[in-house]
Amino acid sequence: MTGTIFRIAALLALCGSACAAPPEACSVVTLDEVNAIAAGAAVRTQVNKAGNPTECAYIDAKKAAVLVVSMREVQYAAENELQIERENLEKIYRGKVKWLATVGENGFWMPINKQLVFRKGHTLVSVKFARTANQNEVDSAQIGRMVDAKLR
Repeated sequence: MTGTIFRIAALLALCGSACAAPPEACSVVTLDEVNAIAAGAAVRTQVNKAGNPTECAYIDAKKAAVLVVSMREVQYAAENELQIERENLEKIYRGKVKWLATVGENGFWMPINKQLVFRKGHTLVSVKFARTANQNEVDSAQIGRMVDAKLR
């Protein structure tokens, strides 16, 4: 019985390092950082999803989203997952992405739905402003670079 418990604990510890969830999305970008770009529009954060994937919404006073950041940890072939994400978005929105070398290890901007997606290690990150004034590549890339700097 003790041997079984020890084996289960060892497997959980092994999975903890190999199956690790990304950091909580609300912890990688602060309200002050968002407000520096969004002109003070965000007043609080709201966890939309916890675990893997994790998603955080930065909310304004009217309870509308200003920015949504989501992160998903993949175990293998992160670049392939990024390519699959790109293919799916291009099929859904019937448009092409613009590849970006300035955010993460590889990433793209989807102009039709105003979304930035990039990869850092085994983490796929999506940045999407809901506030019309910030729905552009420059503002999204600024947030993306902040997230990129905080990921391992």
